[in-house]
Amino acid sequence: MSPELKVVIYQEKTILKKLLELLDEQHELIINKDIMKIDKIAQELDSTAKELATTEIKRRSIMGSESSIKETIENCNDENIKQAYIEIKNHLKMIEIQKESNDLLIKQRLFFTKKMINCIKPGKGIGTYNAYGQVGK
Repeated sequence: MSPELKVVIYQEKTILKKLLELLDEQHELIINKDIMKIDKIAQELDSTAKELATTEIKRRSIMGSESSIKETIENCNDENIKQAYIEIKNHLKMIEIQKESNDLLIKQRLFFTKKMINCIKPGKGIGTYNAYGQVGK
């Protein structure tokens, strides 16, 4: 395995760890309703994702399009690289879970806010009953 590829794998591991930490911080900010800091975290998440994409492109250019990373790691004799790859896979799973959790919390907050706005400022139209006995818009 080439030394450039080893460096790229360790870079990916570091970036994924940073991304997970940012998502955890975003989760805390969503819970605490700190809107201004959520915007700052979103910008940091975006820049970290771009950095990860750049590193991934570098890895693909080093490896070529024919070989897969999984096969390359399995054929490698370096235990540190194998351990780093396992950590990368674990980080990816945790990132996916944390991202889904954050998205769900944001959707819940938006739904609640929309309901509150509708209660405070109801629609101005006069509702009429349709054939099923429900108020139409």
